[in-house]
Amino acid sequence: MVGNKNYNHEAQNTLFLLTVISISGFSQEKHSTSPYVLIVQPIVLQSDEGTNPASMALPEELVDKAYEKAGVDFHFLEPLYYNNTKARDGKINLDEIVGEAQKAGMIKGQDDMVNMFFVDEVDGEQGPLGRGMMGGNLTFIALGDTLQNETEKLRNMQAFVIAHEVGHNLSLKHAVDDPNVSDTDPNIQGDGEFKDRIDPENSLNEYQIDIVHKSPLVHSRIDFLSKDIGRKAILDESFEPYFSKLQIREIAAFTQNKVPTSDVAEARNFAREKFAEAVAEFTADEKKCISFVTQKVIETLQVNDVTLMSQHPWRFIKIEDWLCGGFAHTRGTYIILSRKHIDHLCKGWSDQMTPEEEATLVERFGGLLVHEQMHSLQRTFTSKFTKLYSEYWNFKQAHVQDEQAIQVDQVSNPDAPIANWLIQDPKETDAFFWVRTLLKGDSEVPVMGKDFQDTVFYVKKKGASFAVQKDAANNLKSTTLDEIDFFKNPFQ
Repeated sequence: MVGNKNYNHEAQNTLFLLTVISISGFSQEKHSTSPYVLIVQPIVLQSDEGTNPASMALPEELVDKAYEKAGVDFHFLEPLYYNNTKARDGKINLDEIVGEAQKAGMIKGQDDMVNMFFVDEVDGEQGPLGRGMMGGNLTFIALGDTLQNETEKLRNMQAFVIAHEVGHNLSLKHAVDDPNVSDTDPNIQGDGEFKDRIDPENSLNEYQIDIVHKSPLVHSRIDFLSKDIGRKAILDESFEPYFSKLQIREIAAFTQNKVPTSDVAEARNFAREKFAEAVAEFTADEKKCISFVTQKVIETLQVNDVTLMSQHPWRFIKIEDWLCGGFAHTRGTYIILSRKHIDHLCKGWSDQMTPEEEATLVERFGGLLVHEQMHSLQRTFTSKFTKLYSEYWNFKQAHVQDEQAIQVDQVSNPDAPIANWLIQDPKETDAFFWVRTLLKGDSEVPVMGKDFQDTVFYVKKKGASFAVQKDAANNLKSTTLDEIDFFKNPFQ
């Protein structure tokens, strides 16, 4: 979230972070220029004890080829691992698996991405086989016990099963059931050799491509959400909790409204209503400006081999200025920009810009887009950031025991609402610093930015628990960021 800090400072920090993460696995071979993207969240079933995961394979380049004529690029997020022996082994039906996975918080998105379960058996049947919900967002894949033999034929089979089942998600019928598709020629919904069925020459006909493009699962690489879709998307909590953790004072600050209830649950519903109410439509000129800058950013990232970010979908929601102080932030896989932010950053935009004007626009706007896209990657490729934070920055991941004195004045950062990273005290092994943003004063409607203050709490580890230290009067012990120079100075 870009708040009340100097923008150039934020851009410098973003460039610094990009430099660091280049050694943390953010580069990949793929350089797709496909105009459309389909997001897939792999979910690998394993035992209740977290062992023996089902076979998984993601032959992305072959799956992409199957949809090449439709211009669709499959974007696989980092796999999630779900402990459920019966589900892995096909001992419970698919509806039960989905219900339990939903309760466990495993299913991601707002019906706008494919949730792909990898299991050993489906309804008691071993692979290779799959089940794809027709026109839905759920797919089950059982690849069979053959992954140790990485032959070309095997990879073609794996790619076909994925392409075929996702085809059902995209509302494609089996060729034999669709008079518009030949059931004698190779096709991802027909018969034939696996290699031939995923060959772009045969895989999809024009009729099928038209259906694919109409699917809510297929998005433009640079995507602008309409007001109606954006109102649903801005409430997304499938990747992490947000509204369900908000407190009354911060709700007042974010919405710039006095909260009409003292009941926290009702206040959170009020917050949801206000956030949805704030979503607005993009104008044609705004789309052109943002698309231009985003494309330039993508090209720059590709040249510098930061390909994971460049390939990640760029999805935008527009909001009114009063929400969250008009600050740019993110939710799920979406970048949220306010009207005033867009107006400021698109200043000078035209179809007849000089190269110098283009460079100025990209420099001013591009750093913000990279900064916010980084937060989307933090949610969807968590292990890469865990490695960055713990191995390179020496942060400690931990759950600190709740303290009401902190909660009541908390400011939940929409880009990182789970405050679970601690700064190691270099002088003491079991001592840490915990940085939190709190609201100052006692105003019923605090002012965004102005009423924020960063507070650093002293945390001690006792056994497996982490707790904020207290003084003799039972007050929480804290300091300021200025007092922990060893942490602050490297980021200047």
